[in-house]
Amino acid sequence: MKRITRRDKLKIYGDLLSALDAEANADKIVLTRVQVKINVPFDRLKCYISELYELGLIQDQESLKLSKKGKQYLKEYEKVLEFMKRMGLTYQ
Repeated sequence: MKRITRRDKLKIYGDLLSALDAEANADKIVLTRVQVKINVPFDRLKCYISELYELGLIQDQESLKLSKKGKQYLKEYEKVLEFMKRMGLTYQ
């Protein structure tokens, strides 16, 4: 059986914001599509979305559009991942 590595909230938030950003051009964001992309149970996905809203990383819980702060978080997160990759480190 394949062992699944645990992700911390930083990784889950990064994955979720990336998925929401990728879906931003769609007419409507389908939560099940996002759920499958980031591989989390639906009830936990809803909790993460409310946490992102409370942190000010998404504009509202209905449209799921990234706020300015959310876009900045995603940009910095991707920089960190790229730096780690260049240094030969992995972040699962």
